Amino acid sequence: MLSASKSADVIVIGGGCEGTSIAWQLALRKAGKVILLEKRGIASGATGFSSAIIRTHYGHEALSSMALHGLRIFERFNEIVGGESGFRRTGFLVLFPAADAKAASGAAAMHRRIGINSVFLGADEFHHIEPRTTRDDIGAVVWEAESGHADPSLTTTSFANAARNAGVETRTGVEVHRLVAPRGRIEGVETNDGTYSAGTVVVAANYRTKDLLKTLGIDLPLNPMRHTIAIVERTVDFGPLPPIVADRILGAYYRPDGDTRTLIGNVNFERGTVDEDVETAKPGDRQEIESLVERFAQRWRGQDSATLARSYSGVYDCSPDLQPVLGPVGGVDGLFVAAGFSGHGFKLSPAVGEMLSSAVVGERSKIADVRLFDLHRFARGRTIKDQFTYAPAPLPTPSPTARRSG
Repeated sequence: MLSASKSADVIVIGGGCEGTSIAWQLALRKAGKVILLEKRGIASGATGFSSAIIRTHYGHEALSSMALHGLRIFERFNEIVGGESGFRRTGFLVLFPAADAKAASGAAAMHRRIGINSVFLGADEFHHIEPRTTRDDIGAVVWEAESGHADPSLTTTSFANAARNAGVETRTGVEVHRLVAPRGRIEGVETNDGTYSAGTVVVAANYRTKDLLKTLGIDLPLNPMRHTIAIVERTVDFGPLPPIVADRILGAYYRPDGDTRTLIGNVNFERGTVDEDVETAKPGDRQEIESLVERFAQRWRGQDSATLARSYSGVYDCSPDLQPVLGPVGGVDGLFVAAGFSGHGFKLSPAVGEMLSSAVVGERSKIADVRLFDLHRFARGRTIKDQFTYAPAPLPTPSPTARRSG
């Protein structure tokens, strides 16, 4: 007979931003006894490597609504969640080639309709926002003045603390090996700490969600894509803190990192190296680092002398349509999933917590319809398609003169 300490009403698997947000929201909704299981530590997986950009620009209304909910939480994080998130408002600027101007204008109009402060501008109209970018190749921009970035580890620790304060039991060092669901009904999980019983299980374990669902014969089509991040020290004459810039022309994004550095990554989440060794911290790819630094220097005037400060890599759990997989898993009563965030899960985590916890207790979220993100959409040929689409951003290769050291 199982001990009471290993019995719960709901088990949440995963101590990243999604799992901790879900656990906290479950406690707020009086979902019963909630236990969160994490095999290493809070924010020790993909979350800890997140660029943590808080922006609302999406080509699909549901995703923009979810991101807007997240932004509003981050704006009042200490008041709503408690603790720190490290949110810093910088603004978010998207650069488009001329061919994408019509779609960008339509997306910005959709954003404004649902309450986002999004402004579409021509190539010659944003000098007052950011005058330091090169602009001969820019066809249009979208500007979000309220967006910014946060600290992923601080945020997730705060979610975890809020969950514990609301009654959630968090157990680290517990690795889940198998989901137990005889007769099509979840009954618990098998772990390195024995068997835990629960009538409801939420799996929010990033790419490892795929492995756990496979123990029940369920295919979750995820690819683990490793991406490189480079951080450069800007020149001393750069000037005031820049906004976050998503450069859909050169295929990179540039995010302030502290007061004097810029973090650089690739816009294309699906383009990377498949690497199932997702738990291992690995350095960035040398050629990719060179390419990122070169693109930064190409976009920002006077930054040919910017120096590489450090680099690293992280892994995205990419779904076939690059959109999340959320909600109940058809065919297994009591089983829920939150995975496949494809590089944009952090900003959505406040919304995911609310949406998943609502689904667990039988309520419908007002943020977005969780049924849109159903796992079985792939087998049914109902992938999520953006209402406003852009041409794939390029992934340039470094020139022979690219810098090899800082």
